[in-house]
Amino acid sequence: MNVRVKALGPLAEKISDNGDAVVLPDTSTLGDLLGMLGIAPSDVMLAFVDGALAVPSTPLRPGCRVYLSPFICGG
Repeated sequence: MNVRVKALGPLAEKISDNGDAVVLPDTSTLGDLLGMLGIAPSDVMLAFVDGALAVPSTPLRPGCRVYLSPFICGG
């Protein structure tokens, strides 16, 4: 299946074609996607699949859109 992935900040640097489609097996989860991209779940502050908050066990569907946000700190 194809899913679209958009990552922000330092996570975007780990995705060669940020915003483009990624091909995964049909039974993939968000955790599978992160593993394929080389992103540790602990590096992701927030993940959304089709606008809904997601966790690594969230199943992905063909054509879904995944957004990844890193931890943000400041003062």
